[in-house]
Amino acid sequence: MIIGIIRVAAALLLTPLTQRHLQPFAHARADTENEVKLILQRIEEDTLKLRDEIENAYSQRCSIETLSQCSRGSFNGCSSVFPNQQCMEADELVIEACGGGGGNGCNALWDKTTSIVSIPSALAQGKDDNPTDPELIETACYTLLAADYMRTKYENDEIFWDSYNVQPSWTYFGAHNGLFRKLPGTVDEECGNYDPRLRPWFVAASSGPKDVVLVLDVSGSMSDYGRMDLAKEAAITVIKTLTISDRVAVIAFSDYAYQVHSDSGTGTDLLVRATNENKNLLIDSIQNLTDGGATNFHAGFQLAFDSLERTIEQEYTSGCN
Repeated sequence: MIIGIIRVAAALLLTPLTQRHLQPFAHARADTENEVKLILQRIEEDTLKLRDEIENAYSQRCSIETLSQCSRGSFNGCSSVFPNQQCMEADELVIEACGGGGGNGCNALWDKTTSIVSIPSALAQGKDDNPTDPELIETACYTLLAADYMRTKYENDEIFWDSYNVQPSWTYFGAHNGLFRKLPGTVDEECGNYDPRLRPWFVAASSGPKDVVLVLDVSGSMSDYGRMDLAKEAAITVIKTLTISDRVAVIAFSDYAYQVHSDSGTGTDLLVRATNENKNLLIDSIQNLTDGGATNFHAGFQLAFDSLERTIEQEYTSGCN
C-alpha cells in the first residue's frame, strides 16, 4: 500500500497540468506528498523504537527478572499451542498444511498477543529441537523482554493501517546468531528453514550498499569431492542476500576467465545492479556451470579486478567494495 501511495504521489507530480487545473491539483498533490511523508516517518520511528527496545532488553539479559521470565520459555511456530490462537482470513495468510481454508479447514493459525522464536534447523541440536548454544539461549531470553512492546505496537498498527484498509505487518527481530523473534505468532509452514542472517533486509542493515565480485573455480579439479556443488551453493546463497542497492558480478575461470552473466544480455562487463531479474539470471547461470580445464587463477582474479575498476570508472559502483 505504501508503494501504491508513493506511485500516486509520483503520478501527481508528473501529470501535465493546464492553468485551469493547476490550483486544485496542486493542493491534492501537496496532501498526498504530506501523507507519504507521515507514513514513512512513522515506519522510521517504529524501527528506531524497536531498536531501542532490543538494546534495552539486551542490557537486562543478566537480571534475575529476565531469567525468571525466560524460565517460562518462548513459543515457536512448529510445536507450540498459542494461548489466544485464531484462524486467519484468506487475505492475511493461507497455509496449505492447515487445510488451505477449504471446507472446515483453517487458513492458518496466529496469535496477535504472542511472539514466537525460530532458529535454523542446523542450530536446533537439543531435545525437542531446542538450541544448546548458550548465546542462542540467552538471545531467546532477553528478546522475550521486547514482546510487550511488540504486542502494543501491533494493537496501535491495527488502528493506524485500518484507515488504509491494510493489515499490519509483523514486527520482527533477527539476531546475528540466527535467532528470529516476531509478533504476531504464526504456525510455520516449514520448520527450521528460515535464517534471518540470509535475508536481504538483514544483510543490507548490517553491511550497507556494496560491490561484490564472486570468483568461481570451474576447472576439472572441482569435480572431486563435490567441490563444484559446494561452490555453486555458496555463491547462490550470497547472491540471494543482495539488494537493489548492491552491485554484483560472477567470474568463472578454468583455462581462461569470463563473466558468467552480463546485464540482461547487454554484453557489458561491468558489475550489475542486484535486481531480482539480475539475481535470477545470475543464479541460473551459476547452476548451469560445468567443470573442466586447467586452473588459471591469475586470469580469474585479473578479470575480477578489471571489472571492479571499469565499474568505478563508469560511476556504476555502489561506493563500497
